[in-house]
Amino acid sequence: MKHKKRGRKIYTYQARNRRVFSDYHPLRSAIGTVLTLVIVAVLGFVGYNVIGPIVTRLHEEEISPTATAEPYFTEEPQQGTVPEAAITPETTATQAVTTTAEETTVTTTTEAYVGKYGADLDVAYMVSGDALQNLDTVEDAAKACRDKGYTSMILPLKLDTGMLQYASSVDKALACGASNDSMLTLREIVNAAKRYDIQCIAEIYTLEDHTFPNYFMEGSYVFTDGTTRWLDDKPEEGGKPWLNPFDAAAGDYLAGIAAEIQKSGFTQIICKGTIFPSFYHSDAEVIGNHIEDPAKRSEALMSVLNRISDVAPTAGLYADLNGISQNTEEAFRPAELHMSSVYINIDPSEFTEAFTVSEQRFDPNALAFREKIEMLAEASRIASGSHVVIPCLCVKDMSPADIDTAVSVLSENGFKTICLHE
Repeated sequence: MKHKKRGRKIYTYQARNRRVFSDYHPLRSAIGTVLTLVIVAVLGFVGYNVIGPIVTRLHEEEISPTATAEPYFTEEPQQGTVPEAAITPETTATQAVTTTAEETTVTTTTEAYVGKYGADLDVAYMVSGDALQNLDTVEDAAKACRDKGYTSMILPLKLDTGMLQYASSVDKALACGASNDSMLTLREIVNAAKRYDIQCIAEIYTLEDHTFPNYFMEGSYVFTDGTTRWLDDKPEEGGKPWLNPFDAAAGDYLAGIAAEIQKSGFTQIICKGTIFPSFYHSDAEVIGNHIEDPAKRSEALMSVLNRISDVAPTAGLYADLNGISQNTEEAFRPAELHMSSVYINIDPSEFTEAFTVSEQRFDPNALAFREKIEMLAEASRIASGSHVVIPCLCVKDMSPADIDTAVSVLSENGFKTICLHE
């Protein structure tokens, strides 16, 4: 029997993979499984301890929002109108920390800052222009006011030269050199003062401005020929130009400055220097007879002040009680003034003889200090008619006890805001 030839038999087998790091090694699979479980555990821990509290916090904020402090450096103005003068001071948080061997307990309490003279009274103090040099000097001034028990400080933002002491966003203020970007912004000033719970009040000189009219022909007094700018003296003797209230450009410029101050968080604006320069009779021949017409002069002054009032409701006219009694305060026309408040300067040392206000006679002779302050305050109120009177008390020659007495008397007579200056 013939055997059929068969081919060579090939034996196959599946070799064991002895390389530990091979993709098919069983130990490799076990390690991968363990690592996967570890990663999942870590992610779960992080999610629970980090992401979880954040989500919870966001949910709580939606239910009960928490007020946060404003940024220290910011140039963005606040929107809307500024609150009225009598503002409840912002609260400040203080922390008491108790440390033991095992744990540290932090307790936070929130208390409203109440000035020396009570929660219902806003007492402001006029600080030096040096306070606006930098943030440190602003804070120092605010701290000094708080240490004395005041709740606001008055800052000279526009000087009688026309120069501004802050970085303005008004184009013409930048163009004429009244302001520059190296100065503090209004928001920086307000935020620095708030660190000591101090509110800011602005003082600006209006028509007593020699910077804007020195650069722009508009808004200045110009000869009738239209090409020559009027100066209050010869150039070689330091003659200066003035803002001209008969020109609408002057009111527009001042309104622009008042508007940005209003929006920045300053609670009030005191408008000083709303006056005419001392004209000679010969000046009328080159400028125009309107500068000698009492009715036209009064109308021009009121147009500037009311233009400011249109954009800055918290702005008020500054006038001196002694000047009112002597009829030298030309801009003091309560019946024509749209501003709701007037700032009346009261210097008790100036009143030693009887005087008349609104056809009423007042005699400070033989009055004690308390009664004299009360009488001067009443005279200010009568002179101002329906306007809110904010007394500006000159305390230069007063002792601390006299200042406290004067503030107490004014408060007892219904004044809610009182300004002090030296």
